[in-house]
Amino acid sequence: MISCFKLFLFGLVLLPITGIAQKPKGYQTVTQELAAKIITTPAPKNPQSLAVVPFTATPSSQQSKAFGEYLTETIIGSISGHPDKLKLFERTRMDAILKEHEFILTDLMKPAAALKIGQLAPIDAILSGTYTKLKSYIEVSARIIDVTSGEITMSYVGRIKMNKNMATLFTQPDAAPPSDKGTDKSKGNIVQIMFNGNNTAPAKTQAEICKEKVEAFRPHLNDLSSPEKISTVVNDAIKTPFDNMCGKLHYEVMYAFTRFKLDPEPYKNFLVSTLDTIAYPYGDDRAYEIVRYLAYDNHIDAREWKAGFAAMSRMGNYYLSNYVTQLIGKTDSPDAEQKNRITQYFDLAAQNKLGLPRPITFEVAFVEMMEGLSKNQPLRQYVFETYSPRLAPDDKLKATLFSELSSMFKEETNPPRKTELIGWLASFVNANEYPKAHEQLYDFAWNFKMTYYEATNAVIRKEFPETDLRLLTQRCKEKFSAYALLTPYASQKEDRINFCVKYGIAIPGVIPTLEEADVILKGNNLAEQLRVMKLLALMDALPTKLEPTLIALLNKKSLEDKTTMNAIQTLAIGVLGNFKTGNAKAIDYMIAVLPHYDNDTEAAKEALVKIGKPAVKALSTRLDKTTDQDGGLQHQLITILGKIGKDAASAQKSIQRVLNITRNSEVRYAAEAALQAIGG
Repeated sequence: MISCFKLFLFGLVLLPITGIAQKPKGYQTVTQELAAKIITTPAPKNPQSLAVVPFTATPSSQQSKAFGEYLTETIIGSISGHPDKLKLFERTRMDAILKEHEFILTDLMKPAAALKIGQLAPIDAILSGTYTKLKSYIEVSARIIDVTSGEITMSYVGRIKMNKNMATLFTQPDAAPPSDKGTDKSKGNIVQIMFNGNNTAPAKTQAEICKEKVEAFRPHLNDLSSPEKISTVVNDAIKTPFDNMCGKLHYEVMYAFTRFKLDPEPYKNFLVSTLDTIAYPYGDDRAYEIVRYLAYDNHIDAREWKAGFAAMSRMGNYYLSNYVTQLIGKTDSPDAEQKNRITQYFDLAAQNKLGLPRPITFEVAFVEMMEGLSKNQPLRQYVFETYSPRLAPDDKLKATLFSELSSMFKEETNPPRKTELIGWLASFVNANEYPKAHEQLYDFAWNFKMTYYEATNAVIRKEFPETDLRLLTQRCKEKFSAYALLTPYASQKEDRINFCVKYGIAIPGVIPTLEEADVILKGNNLAEQLRVMKLLALMDALPTKLEPTLIALLNKKSLEDKTTMNAIQTLAIGVLGNFKTGNAKAIDYMIAVLPHYDNDTEAAKEALVKIGKPAVKALSTRLDKTTDQDGGLQHQLITILGKIGKDAASAQKSIQRVLNITRNSEVRYAAEAALQAIGG
């Protein structure tokens, strides 16, 4: 019996453990689960700009880029159909950023790496993941990291059943092994070392020989303390051609010289000569590494430009922007020389001679140039102003051009120049129609919206001045109006309508003109009157023409719907306060509703403070009529006068009277505080 009881307890202990372990599921089930979690994860910004980086194997897993690519593309395909939730950052652009800045894919699961990428790409978050191949399943781990805060906003772990189809992705080699079939043993991949005519040592592959050569050379880089030692390193290095075998030692030389800011001319000449020999740089890492080395001092002389431009002309569009950054964007060459090099680039594109294996279009060349100059505002603006008129853009390019304009505006720090750029953007908006136009225009306008955090608001005021938004809304009124109702989402539509109300943009049938509003407010349709009053309350441009109509509304009664009538009158109080009415009837009405302690009371208190000095006499008169039994009303009147401040100086006697007679501690405190505020 005891042994049975022990077994029972042992089983109870095991139950939670076995319950925790995930059961492997089918590939489609796991990827759909992950996609659903990505789509439904709450984000600070909606839609969220998300970059998806390739899933990579963990160090303990059998390496297979094939499975990682397959998984990545599946996830991208599954989440790409939700533009209301996610904007996917172009993968080729992200791959280029990762390569240029030498990110290690496995590090992208770490918040620190995500924060760094957030400084390099216009994204909100990054989705990264790893996978581990085990005997019967593949464990997949993914997370979304906010690139601004470093916060992990979503994490997921799933197990995919291993089957024959999955297994094939792990048996595909990432690179074909060298074959010795038909090779010349004396010159090919295998080298036999002969002693006295006999093979007395094992054969070495070319890769092994090159590895030994690099290892033997590496100690030379440990001492670069004198010109003589640097010269020795250079002379030893250039004895080895910079090819794709033993030439790998040159990567280490370039790294060392760059790190210690060394620039020996003979070595630079060697690299330029090597660059001239690379026929197809788009598939050869040597070309870009040489160009990057030549540009690290921010100077590209005529010979370096000639070799670099020749290499760049044989690039496809995948890495072309990186060459632009190194050869033009980072250099300190005179302005005229930089513009001349840009002209050479576009002349070649116009002749259909830029890019391999197929020439790229002028439009693609333009986009690559703009991306390459993303950190060079003056040249970026010059290129846009000079060459964008020559484009024949399709809808996708139009969307890209808008993004470039909005980015240039944000990055520009000179206020007059920012205003010029908002003019460029307005002209573009008015001249172009394309599917994403409404979304981009309103997304751009939301950048100007203030938040609850003053530190954030300080940045917004600098990058997105309100005066420039007003200029944009004035010049693009028709576009803002036409685009307001295009969104299928009710909440977004309401936000756009409210935006148009705020900036005085009419939407026929939705936002009435002041004349139309006047007719509605004089009528008897309470529902329409309430809708119009809500719109008037949002307006920045004060509807002073409607003052008589609004004052008349304050005395209106309704037997059918008292609640709606009160809501209309509360909004009318707020609007009258916004343009600081001096009308005695309106002010008396506001004072009269103070004892209601309802929404109209709060609206009246706020409005009276805004009105200020014109309301002081009426407030003082009402205060003088109060007795010690009117403590609540006294507190309200005194607080309003105190908030008006120095303009309420004539009310000091009335406040002092209350202070002398009141036995209410709250009223006494308010009176003392108000007298201090008024007196100064």
